[in-house]
Amino acid sequence: MERLREAATLGDEYGFDVLWVGDHLLYPTPILDSAVSVALLGSMTERVNVGTNVLQLPLRRPIDVAKTYATISHLTGGRVILGIGVGGEYTPEWEAAGVDPRRRGKRCDEAIDALKWYWDGQRAEGEYATSPGVAVAPPPVGGHVPIWVGGRSGAAVRRAARCDGTLNMWVSPARCAAIRQEVIEARGGAEDFTFGLELLTRIDDSKDLARRSIHQSLRKLDLDPEALEKYTAFGTPEDVVECVQEYVEAGVQHVSFYVPGPDWSDQARALATKVMPLLEGLESPAGSDPCDEVRQ
Repeated sequence: MERLREAATLGDEYGFDVLWVGDHLLYPTPILDSAVSVALLGSMTERVNVGTNVLQLPLRRPIDVAKTYATISHLTGGRVILGIGVGGEYTPEWEAAGVDPRRRGKRCDEAIDALKWYWDGQRAEGEYATSPGVAVAPPPVGGHVPIWVGGRSGAAVRRAARCDGTLNMWVSPARCAAIRQEVIEARGGAEDFTFGLELLTRIDDSKDLARRSIHQSLRKLDLDPEALEKYTAFGTPEDVVECVQEYVEAGVQHVSFYVPGPDWSDQARALATKVMPLLEGLESPAGSDPCDEVRQ
């Protein structure tokens, strides 16, 4: 509770645009329920948006997700973003939910449609969900909750093109540029779409010190530091800005800074006071100033 309260204070007072929370039903390390956490953050804040990064949509009944996030949207005045993905990396939660992970892509595609059925009151029937033609009420502010899609595969990009934004991770600037082009071609343009990126980030007095922390974080995530270091931002504030600038030039509009560890709040303050001022004036080819989001 104290961690959420501190995140809420930092988000509102330091000018971040979005506070993100992760999502798992079961996981090797403790993790709070994402919807409850998002709702609580929304109630603790007045300005900053809140959202999931990312909700494993195939693990949930679409009607439950539609109702829950419509409610959060209503209670926060529309300050919620539903980041979604297919998930699948932790087998026990799929076993517990009784969902075949081999079908997660198809379930996710249909669930995206189903969310819109329930928010619009559209009568429809799919393989995994049915809408009787009655909309959830109260409705989300603006009619629907913005949906941003995580993932870097071709299927994830096609999925994102049907929604409102991307939340890519472990991708190069070149891949971000390619994703942007694929989305534009699929949508016939980039209007009302946000190109987002999540960056594991570490600020320190030197690049070497920050690299050690980045490698430690990657090992805790059971990931290969040598393979993934190139997709992270670390070093002095100037080093982090240089990394972010490459992504901005590739078309990224918003960056979610992932700052794990016991000193996450100090890292968030450093981002706000030492990095974000250096990013002022940067503009993506897609428009919008980047880098106003944080995930702990």
